[in-house]
Amino acid sequence: MGRLVPDDLDVSGMDDEAERRVVSACVSGLSDGWFVLPNVVLKGRRRDFELDVVLVHREFGVIDLEVKGHRPEIRQGTWWANGAAMGTQPLKQAHENAYELRDRLRTLPGLNWLRVPYGVALPNAGAVAGRLGPDAKPEQVLCSPAFEDWADAVERLAITVTSTVQLDDDDVEAIVRYLRPDVDFELAADAQAAFARRRLDELCATQVKALETLDRNPRVVVLGAAGTGKTRLAEGWVRRALSDERRVLFTCYNEPLAGAVAGRLPDFDELTVGSFLRLALELPGMEPLPVPADADHDWWTYVVPAHLARCWPQVTAEFDTIVVDEAQDFSPEWIAMLERLLPDDGSGRLLVVGDPAQELYVRGWSVPSAADGWAVCELVTNCRNAQQIARMLRRRLGGAPAPAVAPEVVGVRFQPVAVGDVGAVVAAAREELRWLLEDEGRSPSSIAVLTFRGALRDLLHEELGLARWEERGSSGDRVLGENVHRVKGMEFDAVVLVADAQVADDLLYVGVSRAVSELAVVGPVAVGERLGLR
Repeated sequence: MGRLVPDDLDVSGMDDEAERRVVSACVSGLSDGWFVLPNVVLKGRRRDFELDVVLVHREFGVIDLEVKGHRPEIRQGTWWANGAAMGTQPLKQAHENAYELRDRLRTLPGLNWLRVPYGVALPNAGAVAGRLGPDAKPEQVLCSPAFEDWADAVERLAITVTSTVQLDDDDVEAIVRYLRPDVDFELAADAQAAFARRRLDELCATQVKALETLDRNPRVVVLGAAGTGKTRLAEGWVRRALSDERRVLFTCYNEPLAGAVAGRLPDFDELTVGSFLRLALELPGMEPLPVPADADHDWWTYVVPAHLARCWPQVTAEFDTIVVDEAQDFSPEWIAMLERLLPDDGSGRLLVVGDPAQELYVRGWSVPSAADGWAVCELVTNCRNAQQIARMLRRRLGGAPAPAVAPEVVGVRFQPVAVGDVGAVVAAAREELRWLLEDEGRSPSSIAVLTFRGALRDLLHEELGLARWEERGSSGDRVLGENVHRVKGMEFDAVVLVADAQVADDLLYVGVSRAVSELAVVGPVAVGERLGLR
């Protein structure tokens, strides 16, 4: 979604119908990396220059777009409309406006090299009959078919002048403030992140809404790659079941995800939320099993499941709807145990979401089939990650595609370190944190430092003052430090992904996909190469 300047402009109130359509296309059809400035006026001593739409982008530069509502044709180099030569020749006007804009912007510090592509938008014309002159390119005339893929049309126009433009945030701020000095404009990282999250939330809500009514089936499994909205869909099912006054259980394997979901769902007596193993130990009728103070991975992996299997027939809890998130973390036995908590009359519903590509704990789960009475569906669009992060996941690790109008990334960076050089790893991670907290002004609660080994996580916890999930508290004044295993299903505006050795693809897939709008990777060169960052 292109970002209007000013952001409170009422596009529907614009007088000119053609300009209204073009500005609407820029807002709905471009990514948030584009800033859309309608009706820019450059005051001059002899005359003013009125530019219909100016577009600004860090990678594509500055574009002048003149808008005409006519259905013109070209006769011997002259544009005609309604049976007469047009008094203002569209491409000539666009050329003059663009050059005036270029000359003005070149007076800004560091922009004396800037060039400004220009074009004419004709939203009411299917095509322009006649031949363009030798100084014009077809990409400079955007007729109604261009509105079907507006982003592609605008990018093609941008590269008619140059294929490489690099404006930094300061350049973009200076340009926008020069053109609209009456607007309070700041390109802050946290503002970009907030915009990206809002836009992605809108895209996600649209995608999952259509699948919520699948919950009318007794058995449902919805698959989806990282970021496709599985947890959001699961939460939607919970809310719908609660509205029907049903007894509901939501469970997943990871405690942090269970805690995050519990914080977003209503605190109703009919709702039980928790990570499977801990929750199962507390179900009514379950034989008590005290958790030792030194309970380790093996205790939770072997002792607890064996106890649950032995004592499950004693459990008296019953639920009308059971929702399982991250089902690939479950064993078939666990799913069967949960199913036994549904009413005996067959009225209960078991609703499951999962991603086989994120099977970090191999416990034998397989996708149920329609032949066994399951409704099976798939979420296909990544609506969590900004474009460049989603593209990395798609091209390198098999992730889902992002919509063309997904927001753009705030930043993606890679800091190479030698394999096993823990000191360099700590120093690089510290520098990334300093950048996020001090230079970008990020809130600590929006950042996660994620590792692939417990020992490295613990070292960074000590050296950088990070907080484990249980230590974060409600103040949000500490940065989270965890292994990627524990944050599956969760997301953070900014992620610092830290490795001191090569990393398996399934772990990289989970780690990278946690970042919504900014990703910094610290690791060996091989990791950067695998992600296309080297």
